Amino acid sequence: MPTPLRPARLRARLISVVVLCCALLGGLLTAQPAAAAIPVGNPDSYHVLVTKSRPLNPLNYIAPDLVYFPGTNYVLRRAVSANLQNLFGGARSAGAPLSVVSAYRSYSEQASLYNNYVAMYGQATADTLSARPGHSEHQTGLAVDVGNANGSCGLGSCFGNTPGGKWVAANAWRYGFIVRYPDGYQSTTGYTYEPWHLRYVGKPLATEMKTRGIPTLEHYFNGSNPTIKSATDLTAVDSSGVLWNYPPTFSGGLLQRTRVGGGWGGLKAGFATDWNADGVQDILAQWQDGRLTLYRGLRGGGFQSPIRVGGGWGVHEITVGTWWRGSRYPSVVARDGAGRLWHYANNTGGALSSQARAQFGSGWKTSRITLADFDRDGNQDVLATRTTGEMVLYRSNGKARFVDEGRRTIGSGWQSIDSAHAVSGFQGPASYGLTVRTGSGALRHYPITKGGWGGAFTIGDGWQNSLIFR
Repeated sequence: MPTPLRPARLRARLISVVVLCCALLGGLLTAQPAAAAIPVGNPDSYHVLVTKSRPLNPLNYIAPDLVYFPGTNYVLRRAVSANLQNLFGGARSAGAPLSVVSAYRSYSEQASLYNNYVAMYGQATADTLSARPGHSEHQTGLAVDVGNANGSCGLGSCFGNTPGGKWVAANAWRYGFIVRYPDGYQSTTGYTYEPWHLRYVGKPLATEMKTRGIPTLEHYFNGSNPTIKSATDLTAVDSSGVLWNYPPTFSGGLLQRTRVGGGWGGLKAGFATDWNADGVQDILAQWQDGRLTLYRGLRGGGFQSPIRVGGGWGVHEITVGTWWRGSRYPSVVARDGAGRLWHYANNTGGALSSQARAQFGSGWKTSRITLADFDRDGNQDVLATRTTGEMVLYRSNGKARFVDEGRRTIGSGWQSIDSAHAVSGFQGPASYGLTVRTGSGALRHYPITKGGWGGAFTIGDGWQNSLIFR
């Protein structure tokens, strides 16, 4: 956004920052946020949300751990500077070298800048170009304006069409940054398109936003805080019947679990799925007594009271997915006690009807079934694990039928796998694979590429007493 500061002025500002920080509460730079403030409102958090209607608290907030960005007179928070160096290295290797145009600005500097815009363009226009003091991301020390090293298209929308701008848009998430004010979202952010304005949010959140296709922080923090955040979460019931949810890191790991609730000891199988297509993950529960119940997820967290969507499912092995490509709602594929395969269409986002079922296979009595798009053609296939440990691929035509072809064995030694489910985004954008639990209690992930399997890896151990949702 603004013009770089002169070195002398910047050094003077840093000295004043240090003096003021030492005076405030005996050392504000190292103090912890009071009362465990939620990240979106905590100015020290990498996730703080600062907008035209959501100022910093306090307004004259001073960012902690400010450091010079190497080779410049610009300052940023320490983690931001370190990750920006890596980002610049990646851009340089790609033949699109970048430079810093603006970084941290204090409250008083933002006030001066904003007032200049008002004097030049009037307040209405100024409000689309510059933040009011106390409302600027630059004051957090988490924002940086970047440009091409050769100076072309500096702080202009044309930057987005340059090699540097295109590289940043495609790769900033890998280093923990997002393009904060993307094109087409002025009505959401309040600012015109700024392809140069990067905001550090940390690699987990940046990767999650990229994976889930979330364009802005406003969309991410829109008051929606469902218990199961995305289809990539892992949900499981422990041996005492407590239901837990494990959010992913989106880089091949799991974050700290959260307790969903107790009383799940009679569960036969569970599925986290957006059953009614409202954008929030629900729980479909298959109980040992044969009931099938639905817990609709609430946007703000928790679930509605369960509703019964079916009965007589005690002897069935079921899995959930989009068996008919293009369906609005996910549906159930089930193997009954006689070894027949059935598709139960979900036509309403509510209860299933036996009249909406269709048989599409037989002779499956000794095979376990998993739905997954193994050949990555957009259709959900059936992966059949036989008692011999062989995994056999039954490709789907996307219309609830198998492709008429010879069946290919795609794996062996799977007899020790007692739970498997397909998941998108576990290793980041465009990733796909199976998360499985072995008989020894190890949780492993098997990436699936268009050509077959990728390199498998262990997520963790000690899961032998957990019932993992599929």
